[in-house]
Amino acid sequence: MEKCYEKFQRAGIEPSISTFNILLDCYGKAGNYEKMSAVMEYMQKYHYSWTIVTYNIVIDAFGRAGDLKQMEYLFRLMRSERIKPSCVTLCSLVRAYGQARKPEKIGGVLRFIENSDVMLDTVFFNCLVDAYGRLGCFAEMKGVLEMMEQRGCKPDKITYRTMFKAYSISGMTNHAKDLQDVVESAEETHRGKKPDF
Repeated sequence: MEKCYEKFQRAGIEPSISTFNILLDCYGKAGNYEKMSAVMEYMQKYHYSWTIVTYNIVIDAFGRAGDLKQMEYLFRLMRSERIKPSCVTLCSLVRAYGQARKPEKIGGVLRFIENSDVMLDTVFFNCLVDAYGRLGCFAEMKGVLEMMEQRGCKPDKITYRTMFKAYSISGMTNHAKDLQDVVESAEETHRGKKPDF
């Protein structure tokens, strides 16, 4: 990747925001935060305007690395630049807070959502279910289903599998069995087939 970038430079091809997004994404996924930071500094120095994609990449990378301070700083910066967070942004925040065992911070994300017009999708809610399940916040996890209904989002197989896994890992076999029964009866009613857990 770096050799290709160097070839472009030698050939006099100017990098675009997409080029930098690719570099940031690759360095972030490789856990090379030093090089990722160098790209960020270069973009700032030469006045490349960040897009929603750029912010999503770096917020996710720092979230996965457990650097919540940097992640939150970038989220604030994004909003100060009037770039509207997307479902991808919010998933990254929720995932990071779940991994860091900070349920109160997930509550902060939900309060932000209440005061915004971000369109949420099933992927976001699945991320929320997963985070609450990992934290052992089972009442909150179950409450996500109500949130989905209020937002006109339907749970999918991933939603139920994630809940089932969380209950099973915690030894809550009765809850897992009840959930499976509910899903199976709903599947039989609507589609005439059972889900494959």
